[in-house]
Amino acid sequence: MGKEQKTLPLVNLFAAGIDVGASCHYICAADGENVIVRRFGTFTEDLFALAEWLLSLKVKTVAMESTGIYWVNLYEVLESRGITVCLANARYVKNVPGRKSDVSDCQWIWQLHSFGLLSGSFIADEKTRALRTYVRQRENLEQQKAAQLNIMGKALQLLNIKLRQIVSKIEIEVSMNIIRSIVAGCRNGEKLSEFYNPKMKASKEDLAKSLQGNWKPEYLFTLQQALTAYDFFKAQMLQCEHEIEHSLDELNGGDGTKNEKKKGRIRQNDFAFKAEGYLSDLTGVDLCAIDGLDEKTVVTILSETGTDLTKWKTARHFNSWLGLVPRPKISGEKTLGHFKQSVAGRAGRAFRAAAWSLHHSKSQLGAFYRRMAFRKGSFVAIKATAHKLAVIFWNMMTTQMPYRNQTAITYEEKQQKAQIRKLEKQAGKLGYTLQVANG
Repeated sequence: MGKEQKTLPLVNLFAAGIDVGASCHYICAADGENVIVRRFGTFTEDLFALAEWLLSLKVKTVAMESTGIYWVNLYEVLESRGITVCLANARYVKNVPGRKSDVSDCQWIWQLHSFGLLSGSFIADEKTRALRTYVRQRENLEQQKAAQLNIMGKALQLLNIKLRQIVSKIEIEVSMNIIRSIVAGCRNGEKLSEFYNPKMKASKEDLAKSLQGNWKPEYLFTLQQALTAYDFFKAQMLQCEHEIEHSLDELNGGDGTKNEKKKGRIRQNDFAFKAEGYLSDLTGVDLCAIDGLDEKTVVTILSETGTDLTKWKTARHFNSWLGLVPRPKISGEKTLGHFKQSVAGRAGRAFRAAAWSLHHSKSQLGAFYRRMAFRKGSFVAIKATAHKLAVIFWNMMTTQMPYRNQTAITYEEKQQKAQIRKLEKQAGKLGYTLQVANG
């Protein structure tokens, strides 16, 4: 007698598989014992017809794989109809070769999903996705604004205006006042130097000398165009901030009564409104108390992850999703190296940027960064510190425990005690004992 063949149990009985495309979608579903494959277009009415067809077949869950953003509209339509959607990674779905058509692809996706072999990618809730859109748009505008600053700096150099050699940054009050006066028609270095600030390292006479340019019209035109674009992108960023504040208020279930604007000088690229109050009400903890995380960074991270971090079982799962855990190459029970991991996620990049900002911090995380940088270089130090930040972030969000800050001195004392214990252990193995030196 031959051995009985075991088959995988069906996990999702009322399932469908969709191969998403730019111009059409191929859907595979079962109608009783018959497997049906249908093609739908991507117009809005086609998406509604697709959802109605799935509901007529009593489909409760759908798996789809897609590259790019073609899945977004279909996902939102299916989600609004109460159908559970599993967005699978295209790399995992296509690991088995042999399917070269959209029809066979959707059938393969349906089969895998029916047996419960597909794990869905993380998709935030609708309100968080709205916040994410505004935050990403503001980040894009910030990059375009920075590009215009570089163009202004180049135009000033071509005009032989040595403002960058006198003033550390272009986008500060003194520099922008001088640039606006030049664009307005002022060509007198002495008059332009009236914007001098006593806090500047250079003297007023040196500033006046640096503002004597060649005033060529083509370079002045470039400067004027860059300044106009800069003001436009800055105004667009303020509009994005208004929408970000409104989204944060909606996530809190508020009525928009806070609307607190910052007073005094605002740091470059910071929000013009106070976001800490919204964040504290939304998360229940003060995430801005974590060293290296300011309100802008926290908003960026929450717009990508949402507020329910229990969707990641442990902090290690969360770090794996962020791309902050090592991926060793193991062969023959030996570690041969590590895979290089390119982090495309904005949340992971935010944690890395926060880690990099700690290189001069007097906190325990700053001391940890400097210790790792000394031992293994800044690249490893940034990733290791970002990993620690993510662990703290996940623990605070899941346990609602406040952040316990420690100074660099406390951290170094702990490291010294740990090193002493290690030396005592090594000396004991060799039959020696450590003794404190006199004096």
